[in-house]
Amino acid sequence: MNRFKLCACVTVACSAMAMANTGLVSAYRFNETLNPSYDRDGRAQALEFRAGGATTVLAPHAPTFMSDTVGAVTKPVGSFNDTPGQEEFFRAFHGMAANGNPPGTAFAEYVNQYTILMDIKITSAGDWVSFFNTTAANANDGDFFIRASDSALGISGQYAGLFPREQWVRTAIVVDHAEFTSPRTIRIYLDGGLTQTVNVGSYEGRWAMSAVHDAFAQHVDILADNSGDSGAGQLSLLGFY
Repeated sequence: MNRFKLCACVTVACSAMAMANTGLVSAYRFNETLNPSYDRDGRAQALEFRAGGATTVLAPHAPTFMSDTVGAVTKPVGSFNDTPGQEEFFRAFHGMAANGNPPGTAFAEYVNQYTILMDIKITSAGDWVSFFNTTAANANDGDFFIRASDSALGISGQYAGLFPREQWVRTAIVVDHAEFTSPRTIRIYLDGGLTQTVNVGSYEGRWAMSAVHDAFAQHVDILADNSGDSGAGQLSLLGFY
């Protein structure tokens, strides 16, 4: 796996659009389009809707939109399914620059500090769900999961908390993978409350995200896993800080 930027200002109780001045780089609202609804630096691109695992990733195809009530608002949302061998996910060209190196040192190659914000509803029961995969071609395990047996959250054997299925949840995944921080962590907030903290590996490692100027890849795969642990449900909001 690969690459990611931290914005500890993750005021998850606010709407993403209201946080445009607190580190939001790009956002997607799934209003019957995969185009960014906010693009701070003019570098984000439309999401690609894809399907499949490491050796069977299909070309981008048309997404499925449906209507649902998110909070008090009825709106279009993006739907994803987990048909075996054709598990669907979103490839996000987020527009974020590399970061996470100490001031005054050589530039980082990847995005090591970041937050991914989602309004998400998981409708599949009793399965693993990967929130994201940092490898360029969805070539290995996802990087943070809902566990099948009990809906706990985590990675690498560190699981705790409970992700409620069959309801909308504002989910903020905060990755601090920087060279100068210790311990390096992933924190996940559900509806504004800290639910789980996991210690992760070294700078520029598994949880670092490809940056906008990377020569080989400029994206992260949302809800992707090489063996199809993607789950089924809907997305109403996706934001990158």
